[in-house]
Amino acid sequence: MELFARGKRSLIYKEGKVIIKEERKDIQAINRIENEAEWLQIVNKIGIGPKFLKTEKNRLYMEYIEGPNLEKYLQNHPKKDQKKILKQLLKQAYMLDTMKVNKLEMHRVTKNGIVRKGKLTLLDFERCKKTPAPKNVTQACQFISKYFQSKELLQKAKEYKQTYAEKSYKELQKCLTNIS
Repeated sequence: MELFARGKRSLIYKEGKVIIKEERKDIQAINRIENEAEWLQIVNKIGIGPKFLKTEKNRLYMEYIEGPNLEKYLQNHPKKDQKKILKQLLKQAYMLDTMKVNKLEMHRVTKNGIVRKGKLTLLDFERCKKTPAPKNVTQACQFISKYFQSKELLQKAKEYKQTYAEKSYKELQKCLTNIS
């Protein structure tokens, strides 16, 4: 098992096509591995996240997603491809919102999103929690506006947050499609 990365709350190892997360002993956060395992199984059912494999001895085993992180992808691909991936981000954020789940890592989506074969996979569900007012879509729109300057997108995100309605989400999608 080789050390692959050191996160804020876990050590991440890679073994072939498997990622193994282990809670760091030098941190105060507890039960992060258990929380991520639980949420990963839930979001996998709607096609979000790397495939959950198992938990064993305070370790989480999941599929390794090979590809550039979202930041590198966006730097190296044309706007047409960027929009396609950002639409996927918006869709996944909306799916999480409809489940009343706050991912709490959307602000770091450049590092917590991997693009493999034209598909965005969100990572890091260790801080997920249920909430009556999730912020995934609005945070995703704030992130998108860094790449595509759009006051209209941010305005539509504010409107969406008032109702979380599917109609408002579709207006956000349309707005993203029309951004140049």
